[in-house]
Amino acid sequence: MKQFGLRILLMLAFIIGTQGATSTFAETASDNDPVNLTVEQFSGNNFTFLDLPSDQQTIGYKIFTVKQAEAWDRSDPIDFAGHFGKEVTVTKTVWLPEPKEYLVYMTVNDTGEKLAEPTKNGQLESLVLSSDLAKAKEQFLGKTVYPKARGLIGLNNEVKTPILIGSPVTVVDVIAGTDAQTPILLIVEVNGEKSVLPIAYSWTNLPAASWLKTAAWEDALFLQDPRENLGWSSSDWDNIDKANVVEGMTKDQVRLSWGKPSSTEDNGAVWIYGPKKLTFSEDTVQSISTAVISQ
Repeated sequence: MKQFGLRILLMLAFIIGTQGATSTFAETASDNDPVNLTVEQFSGNNFTFLDLPSDQQTIGYKIFTVKQAEAWDRSDPIDFAGHFGKEVTVTKTVWLPEPKEYLVYMTVNDTGEKLAEPTKNGQLESLVLSSDLAKAKEQFLGKTVYPKARGLIGLNNEVKTPILIGSPVTVVDVIAGTDAQTPILLIVEVNGEKSVLPIAYSWTNLPAASWLKTAAWEDALFLQDPRENLGWSSSDWDNIDKANVVEGMTKDQVRLSWGKPSSTEDNGAVWIYGPKKLTFSEDTVQSISTAVISQ
């Protein structure tokens, strides 16, 4: 009888423990987690036509009928007005050894129109992953975020008054953008005015060699106030605000101050910014040197 009671207790403990583990997993593994797709994984996924800059709308998308695309004929791209905002389903992708690009075949969901887009440098130029757009809306709309930028672009492409990196802004809309590498625009409100914060939600449409372990949107923003959350000193933030880099700064601080390096050396231990070379000891700037330019 005692053994039976012990077994019951053990079973209850297992159930409670499992429920706790399930609850923890649900909190950490969100449906909003980006899905990063390579071109070979596009088949079966839905994509949405991006917007186009006003000076390109009369030209149209760099997407063609299947016959044109297979002949590599780019003389008559599909029109902007009849396709903007519509969804397509990718049916297959074909690698072409010459010109070393893919043909991405697709069907327009509401009309059944068959089209194909040749990639450029292995990437799409005209489409955004539909689930990225939906997840970005779910995650950011109505929320306060903190851009990793000193200035935001206005709705009419004018540069707004600079802001401090990590300033709070409110997301009031999420729409398709015009640039495939940052294909989603967060429309944000700051100081009573609306501006644009371009993001990539996932690494889809970006070369796999540039993918990081973090979510792609983390390149553009913080979810929490970095000046309170990161624990950096006021002198660290003063340097970042003034776009300075000094010895002792971390890689994250350097990225905020100067952005991504133009190139790296020694397995990431050396970062190059124009004539400036930063040498790191693990995560900290050890030295800063300037290249001598020969006359």
